[in-house]
Amino acid sequence: MIKPQQRYLLAYGVMLLTFAILDGVWLGVVAKNLYAYSLSGLLRSDLIVWPWIIFYLGYCGAILYLAVIPSRRYRLTAFVRGAVLGAAAYGAYNLTCYSIIADWPIPITLIDWMWGTTATALVSISGAMTFRYTDK
Repeated sequence: MIKPQQRYLLAYGVMLLTFAILDGVWLGVVAKNLYAYSLSGLLRSDLIVWPWIIFYLGYCGAILYLAVIPSRRYRLTAFVRGAVLGAAAYGAYNLTCYSIIADWPIPITLIDWMWGTTATALVSISGAMTFRYTDK
């Protein structure tokens, strides 16, 4: 039988992996050209990785605490809580970028906001499913 602390760590690990895969496919394949074209004057030529790592670690912890743990037995509730959290977090980021960065494109604001909402909801489901299937 899995101890409660192990379930939290397992759910967190599954969520990190899920987010890394989702964002990797989104940023590296699906929307790569869109971001490159729309933000060409703003992107670095050399990627700095440590801010991404800090973001993923902290954000997945927030998703676990705010969306997954309160609704860990109900996938739909976890999905909705994750979507609300994603809409708030990515909305704050994208609207702030749009308001303070010259030439920040409104389509990127809306697309990234929708992506963050969706990704956070899916990551929340992965955490809730981990709890559900380890509750034996």
